[in-house]
Amino acid sequence: MIGLKQGDSGEKVAYLQELLIAAGHLDKDPGADGQYGSETTEAVRKARAAQGSTKPGTPITGTAGGQVMKEFVEKVAGVK
Repeated sequence: MIGLKQGDSGEKVAYLQELLIAAGHLDKDPGADGQYGSETTEAVRKARAAQGSTKPGTPITGTAGGQVMKEFVEKVAGVK
């Protein structure tokens, strides 16, 4: 996911979107369409905020990717 940013598309974006959907930060409709648009940017920002960050939702840095993944694990697996 590292390096993804708004405007990107493809399988890596769809993977990021699946994580965000499962964590409850991105609507299931239209789902993981593989397009990193404003909705995905906002969902990343929300996931990061839930982990205590005030940083934006694009681009995906190592820290941002870790925060998204941690939010996913906490929400889906209930592990903190």
